[in-house]
Order: sequence, then C-alpha cells, then structure tokens
Amino acid sequence: MPAQQLLELAQIPFDPKVPEDVPLDKPPGFTAEQVEGKKKPQRRRRGAGYISDPKKRKVIEEYAEEIATACYVAEGWAVEKLGKPYDLRCTRGAEERHVEGKGTTGAATSVELTINEVLHARDKTNTVDLYVVSDIKVDTRTDPYTPSEGAVSHYTNWEPAEEDLRPRKYEYRLPDQTV
Repeated sequence: MPAQQLLELAQIPFDPKVPEDVPLDKPPGFTAEQVEGKKKPQRRRRGAGYISDPKKRKVIEEYAEEIATACYVAEGWAVEKLGKPYDLRCTRGAEERHVEGKGTTGAATSVELTINEVLHARDKTNTVDLYVVSDIKVDTRTDPYTPSEGAVSHYTNWEPAEEDLRPRKYEYRLPDQTV
C-alpha cells in the first residue's frame, strides 16, 4: 500500500509537495500503531536488525571496518581507527574523510545510526563517507567468531536526508519522585 494512503487511513495530515524536517530529538506526534495498525506475526527482517550476541555484533562491526580500511588504503589513504565520533579518519595529502562503517548480516536495505552519527554527517565542516558491508556470514562455532563474505555499498560525501530517517527509539527521562 502506498505511504500516502496509509497516512490518510491513520488520519495523519501530509502534503508531499511540502518538505518536512524530521526532528531527531522530538517524538513524531503520532504513534507506531497509527501507522502500522495491528501487529502481524514477525517475519525475518531483511535489513539491519539488532543482534543480541555482543561478540557477534563486535565481530560484524570490526569486519566491516577492516574491509573499509583495506579499500581506502588501496586508494592511497592513510587510515586511523577512532571509533567515536566516527569510525575511520582517512587522510591523503591535504584531503580528509571521516568514514562511518556499518556491517550487517542482512541485506543492504537499512542501517542503524546514532543521533551523533547523523549530526556528524550533517555538519558541513566534515566530509563523511558511509561504508556498508551487508550479507556478512559469521561462523559462531569458532572462538573467536569468524566473519566472511559480504557485499559492499559505498556512499561518498554522505549526508543522511530527512526522508530516509525513521525514529526507532526514544530516551524517556523519568520524573523526579524525590519531591
């Protein structure tokens, strides 16, 4: 079903001719139930999903960064691994690029971003690339786990567009009960 029809059914006003900013620090003003309707049985996700095994998450992340590092080194960049506020700092002469590396065992349809990653990529003083390695296989029978394979999606001069972002969770500050 087209998105416009879903919004109309949920009685959510929307004009596709008027661009709308997606505030990253405010709730959207409608509930997931209004948009999604009744919950259906979960089927296997196709994009980035949460992996509960911390060792597996770490192996996937490091594997994606290793592949990104090899790519940039092959292109003549010096690569420094940072971790925060972005994964890799790449320099070549006077050029500098910040690389956000993402790995997933699913298809390259979406990745999880933190608000800091989005804000950093949108800062006009930074040149940011998004480097995604999807369809990674992980052998969990070995210690340490062994990652392999993967398909690369490389987005240079990346700036996440409003229409491509969806809020996934919120932090709720609890009221002070000491009064």
